[in-house]
Amino acid sequence: MSTAVLTEEFAEASPLGKARAAGALWLTVIAASVVAVVFQSRLVVRDDAALTANNIAASESLFRLSVVVDLFAGACYMGVTVLLYVLLKPAGRSLSLFAAFSGLAGVVVGAAAALLRLAPLVLLGGAGDAAAFTPTQQQALAMTALKLEGSGFNVAMVYFGLQCVSVGYLIVRSTFLPRVLGVLLAVGGASYVLSSFANILSPPVGALLFPFIVPTAIVGEGALTLWLLFKGVNVERWRERAVAS
Repeated sequence: MSTAVLTEEFAEASPLGKARAAGALWLTVIAASVVAVVFQSRLVVRDDAALTANNIAASESLFRLSVVVDLFAGACYMGVTVLLYVLLKPAGRSLSLFAAFSGLAGVVVGAAAALLRLAPLVLLGGAGDAAAFTPTQQQALAMTALKLEGSGFNVAMVYFGLQCVSVGYLIVRSTFLPRVLGVLLAVGGASYVLSSFANILSPPVGALLFPFIVPTAIVGEGALTLWLLFKGVNVERWRERAVAS
């Protein structure tokens, strides 16, 4: 087989391979995020600082593991963001770049929030500067740090939501991915933004919206993830758009 033929075959397979890699990474992100939430929910008891402190002390390894899993998910999502940028660039270079920067901004904010989740490990140890506080104060400060991490999550989801809306719009106009996937993802992304602003402006309203937000987001992200993983993109149409752009 000639070098020219091999090069052509690689060029045709490349967007398909990138799409499936993005789907695999995105599925990993979803799975890892669910695991991290399950781990943390077993230890953190809302509005009960003492019980939360006791749970963390009794299962410190599990608590640390939840942080590691979250950071791993963030690293995988960076890969998703880069691959989506490459795949969707033919549909709109500027908007694809905006989506990529939005996704990376969300990862950065999420990583910063993860630092706050490590704070209880320092505060509850009672060593160093933490010894200046009473055990009750240490527990209260640890719970405050965890609540601030939740606020950081809301901020991160604004950027992730903007990315999903942008990616959804690009998919709708792409011609090499089903438009319905773009619509579902855009709706899910808009729900992320709405939920985050609601949680920041009025937490009770955010709590009321939460049961509706999660299913909407899961449908949008899940459908696109599975399509990328098992179907990929229409390579011929992708190449046509790439040449035209």
